[in-house]
Amino acid sequence: MRTLRKTPKVSRARAIQIVANHNRVAIQVAERYTDSELREVLKQLKLKADF
Repeated sequence: MRTLRKTPKVSRARAIQIVANHNRVAIQVAERYTDSELREVLKQLKLKADF
């Protein structure tokens, strides 16, 4: 029987760092992203938002 792995949850601060690296933008630009834009990038990376 397989055990299910839980999807890692990411805080807003960590999500901003991930998005800045993923989209190759400065952290100051990534901080202006809306929650839905951050969630969209996290979804592509198979992560969940914890905010």
